[in-house]
Amino acid sequence: MSKADPTVKLILLGNGSVGKTSIIARFIEDGFAKVYKQTVGLDFFEKLITLRGDKRAKLQLWDIGGQSIGSQMLGKYIYGSDIIFLCYDVTDRQSFTDVEDWLGMVRTTFSPSNPEYEEKKKQPMIFLCGNKIDLDHLRKIPEEVHDKFVRQNKLHDGFFTSAQSGDNVTPVFYDAAGKSLGIKLSAFELEFHKKILSVTVAKDEERGNGDNDVAKQMEEEDLAQGGTFQDMLDRAAAEEKKGKKRCCLF
Repeated sequence: MSKADPTVKLILLGNGSVGKTSIIARFIEDGFAKVYKQTVGLDFFEKLITLRGDKRAKLQLWDIGGQSIGSQMLGKYIYGSDIIFLCYDVTDRQSFTDVEDWLGMVRTTFSPSNPEYEEKKKQPMIFLCGNKIDLDHLRKIPEEVHDKFVRQNKLHDGFFTSAQSGDNVTPVFYDAAGKSLGIKLSAFELEFHKKILSVTVAKDEERGNGDNDVAKQMEEEDLAQGGTFQDMLDRAAAEEKKGKKRCCLF
């Protein structure tokens, strides 16, 4: 009997309008909503991803509404998470300033001195996400300020995305999920993951036992067209050696 795919719980936190919902939409459905609609409370999504060979993970994405920072339920939402993306808008100085408040709330939730949680969980991996880099002409937060925040607060890492164009969205999810499971994906593998996707999407009220079966069927159809995932990686590597241009993500 094969082992069940591990589950990775990933939370996106940040002010309203920084683009958390759009980042998820781009990753899950390759879609981008041009008309902004603020998330109220939270939304839940699930996606089955193939990291390397036969290593897969069920990635749970929790989209927390920006107005929820004062909610007494927020700590319960994020407790038990494996990964947290602290998101801000690179064109909005206040959204970056407020990241410190979101980080403080996370640290309080996972503090050993927090009396609400008797069973201590492992600390989540925390990443800083600067979104809307497609609006470079309106940028207020330079890259060096972003990097300084990551270093000073000892976060796991930081990155930039554009939900509008899709720039760097898929690789950061794969990279973070892999790291949480002890799998360090190379830049080449992350580039390849832009093209090879196995997806199942569900809102929390729509989930059912058939979701994994659908995802597995989709994956089997994809692999039937191109062999195993490793075979596809090997072919891509061979093409690269013949002189194809390689794109470095980080």
